[in-house]
Amino acid sequence: MNIAVLSFSKCGAALAERIIYALIENEYEAKGYITASHADGTSFEPFSSVYEITGRLFGSIDALIFVGACGIAVRSIAPKIKSKLTDPAVIICDETGRFAISLLSGHAGGANALASFVAETIGAIPVITTASDAHAALSGEVQPANLVVGIGCRRGLTTEIIERAVTILLWNQNIPLSRVCAVATIDIKRDEAGLLDFAKIHKIPLHFYTAEELADVPGEFSSSEMVLKATGVDNVCERAAVLCGRIGQLIMNKSIKDGVTVAIFEKG
Repeated sequence: MNIAVLSFSKCGAALAERIIYALIENEYEAKGYITASHADGTSFEPFSSVYEITGRLFGSIDALIFVGACGIAVRSIAPKIKSKLTDPAVIICDETGRFAISLLSGHAGGANALASFVAETIGAIPVITTASDAHAALSGEVQPANLVVGIGCRRGLTTEIIERAVTILLWNQNIPLSRVCAVATIDIKRDEAGLLDFAKIHKIPLHFYTAEELADVPGEFSSSEMVLKATGVDNVCERAAVLCGRIGQLIMNKSIKDGVTVAIFEKG
C-alpha cells in the first residue's frame, strides 16, 4: 500500500514522522510531505500548495493521511472525488494526535483499517462512520455473521441508494450490516452495477438464482403480479434469502425502501 502523509506545521511533522515510521515497519510504502515554510531540517518533501499536491497524488497512491484540520483535507480532495471504488483511502489526524478519522473509501479503499492502525500507533481514538462498522460498535457485542439478505431492486439504482436502503431496513430491526454473510438475488441482476458494487464494497458474497430455482422454494411468501411479470417469479427477496440460507428461518419478510426490496434469513 503506497501512502502519502501530509503535514502543515512542525508539530504536525513530528506526528507524521511517527506515523511514517510505523507504516514502514509494517511493510507499507510511505512518504512524507510538508508545507515549504516548515520544510527546514526535515526529511519531508516540501510543497507550496495543498491543492496542487493533492491533485498530483490523488490518482497515483493508495492512501492519503492528512495531519491537520479536517477542513483543509475536505477542500483539497473535493474536486478529485469520483467513486468509492477508485478513490484512495483518506485519513485525517489532528496535530495533537487525539483522533484518527476515516474520511473517504472506508471499506473499498481500506481507510477504516488504516485509521484503526494509525490510531493504535499514536494512541488516538479511531473515528469510523461507515454503516456496518458504526452499527457493530453500537451493538456493544460481537454478533455472528449468519444472516442472508435477499434483495430485489428496480433497474439502474445506484450503489448509494441500495446501500442506504439495505442499511436502514436492517437497522430498523437493530441488525448491523456486519452480521450479513451473504446477499442473494435473481440471476437477471447479474449486470446490475449498483448491486454488484454494494456487495463488492462490503466484501459480501453475492449469489444468483434463476426464476425457476426461486419458484421451487417451499414456503409461504408475499406475492406480486408486477414482480412475476418482470422476473418470472412472484417474489425475489424472500425466496432468494431462504434458498441461499437453506437451514434456519426468515426473520424479516419483504420490506421496501426507495425501489429496493429486502428480506432477511437467519441461518440456524
